[in-house]
Amino acid sequence: MNSTARNDDRNDGRYTAIGPAQHTRTEYQPAHTRLMRAAPSPDVVAAAEYLLTQPDAYLYRRRYLDLITQTSGPDGTRITDYAAAERYLLVTATAHRRTHSEVRPLPAPGDFL
Repeated sequence: MNSTARNDDRNDGRYTAIGPAQHTRTEYQPAHTRLMRAAPSPDVVAAAEYLLTQPDAYLYRRRYLDLITQTSGPDGTRITDYAAAERYLLVTATAHRRTHSEVRPLPAPGDFL
């Protein structure tokens, strides 16, 4: 018997471990790396931070979340598309600044107003 093996001869549902030499190798399964997402551009982050400082930020946030779409990829994995939502943030932040006659540029990512 392997020195690292443990075998409880009880049949009461307890865990029984055996040494690595007694296990059969399973085929390698690659991880799904499509679940990762690239960070948004600094302009999108700045627009989001700007809009979140506005009194009606909850409306912008709700609309942004509505624009995020999920589809299925060719292999059946779920793909989340943020393109329309990010475009909405950029356009809305620019329009908001124009209508409110703000001359200051959008804050840099990480800068707080």
